Amino acid sequence: MTGFDVNNADSNRSRGLAIAASLALSAVLLAALFVVRPGDGAAAESLRAAPPLQVALDAVESVETAPEPDAAGAVFGPASFIAACDDCPLLTTERMTVPRGGTMAGVLTAAGAANGEAAGAISALGGVFDLRRLRAGQEISIYLETPAAAAETEPQPRLAGLSFRPEVDRSITVARAHDGSWRARETQPVFHADVARAQGEIVNSLYLDALRAGATDRIVVEMAAVMAYAIDFQRSIHQGDRFDVVFERHVDSRGAVARTGDILYIRYEGRARSQPLEFFRFRTPDGIIGYYNAEGESAERLLMMTPVSGARISSNFGMRRHPISGFNRMHQGTDFAAPTGTPIYAAGHGVVERADRFGGYGNYVRIRHANGYQTAYAHLSRFAVRRGANVRQGQVIGYVGCTGSCTGPHLHYEVHHNGRPVNPMRLDLPTGRRLEANELPAFRAERDRIIALRDNAVPATDTGRELLVAQQGEREI
Repeated sequence: MTGFDVNNADSNRSRGLAIAASLALSAVLLAALFVVRPGDGAAAESLRAAPPLQVALDAVESVETAPEPDAAGAVFGPASFIAACDDCPLLTTERMTVPRGGTMAGVLTAAGAANGEAAGAISALGGVFDLRRLRAGQEISIYLETPAAAAETEPQPRLAGLSFRPEVDRSITVARAHDGSWRARETQPVFHADVARAQGEIVNSLYLDALRAGATDRIVVEMAAVMAYAIDFQRSIHQGDRFDVVFERHVDSRGAVARTGDILYIRYEGRARSQPLEFFRFRTPDGIIGYYNAEGESAERLLMMTPVSGARISSNFGMRRHPISGFNRMHQGTDFAAPTGTPIYAAGHGVVERADRFGGYGNYVRIRHANGYQTAYAHLSRFAVRRGANVRQGQVIGYVGCTGSCTGPHLHYEVHHNGRPVNPMRLDLPTGRRLEANELPAFRAERDRIIALRDNAVPATDTGRELLVAQQGEREI
């Protein structure tokens, strides 16, 4: 007799039907108390012989539902805590985390499973999950059962099953069947999609204040990437600036946010700019997804404003006293101080002209871009590209260091236009793309649709019960 069954695991159907299943099960059990009389020995024996969880499963399946999963994705029927019998096994759950370099076998044996049982479960698991993809930090629920009659003697518990979620939208369950064999199952829960809006005012930083408004790490990073062509996020963000981001998200049957989707709309108002930035997501007829302002101009520019994140400007473009030679001379770029190993990004699409040692510049990369532009990156600790390589905007090309003539780890960044150095911080570059006349009608329709979604979006701070109530149209008094 087993206390865990794969048919009862990893369900993600609605809570309302789960309650109905519990009520149906309760009715079954209550009926059994009245129908099975002391003299009905055969009937009583039949009721005792059926595993309590199987009785629950029958009731659950009769209304096409199952209870909610636990944190690792497993589900136990109502009978696991409603039904009572003298010989029901004692079912326990071990929450385990895969250590660095760990294996599924090691995790199962560490939880108390016998080697033979672990091998059987792992063999079944291999049919639905590639164990080479098991990652450190993965949480696994392991279910063990001990016969009730022998519980006082504390024998080694028997492995009943395991469950985990390798991705947020994928659950894996392995369970022992009644005949002792092992069965594995993969399920993909269905999520409800909605549109959320995070807006607010800069008090501490864009990152912290956007998180407080309900955005996620991923949404903040992607929002910054869209606006990186127009805003220097290390130096152009001020208290009192306002942000507004609308994005898709997916919620489970309880209303909890499972994952976020695409950003649909971004707006930023800051004192560093005379006009607010406002961008809409749009897929062009040739299948390219980008962000465009209300007139159809791309948010992308030929070059990014800064090719390294989280750095501070330690030296500007222009005349200066050289910190090593002591002479006044033209500083043809901008220096960004950052820790050694900080990634450096290609400022735009192009071809690598050099990636080698270059005198006082140390390890040096130069990239040729369109429209007569070149960018140069000096003092790298190591390279991530080779000469002749085609690179895309935002691709890592190297890492901050202090090679050549320098006094500390930093990136020396130069921009040249038609062979002449220009100030990287004052470039007014053309957009990456402007929508053609035949593309504008479709864009305007999508822009208006996004505005309507924005105006009716759920506040991103609404989660859990609040979100579920909003979806169901309920009103609490």
